[in-house]
Amino acid sequence: MTESPEKQEELITIIANGQPWRVPRESTIADFLQRLALTPGRVVAMLDGSIIPRERFAEARLREGCRLELVTMVGGG
Repeated sequence: MTESPEKQEELITIIANGQPWRVPRESTIADFLQRLALTPGRVVAMLDGSIIPRERFAEARLREGCRLELVTMVGGG
């Protein structure tokens, strides 16, 4: 049996800010921020209890069941 070229992308479930999300298996924090239309320079991310530096967002992979907390910075005065 051969696989279809349109093989459905494998999804995993993560918990982001307390809510379940289905994302592609190889997603990174940067991918997830793009999906949410968030600017990485205005976000602090904590993955499974560890703060992830912004320069590592593109390499920090999301795993099944991981917990991601995102805090966005807003300016004002």
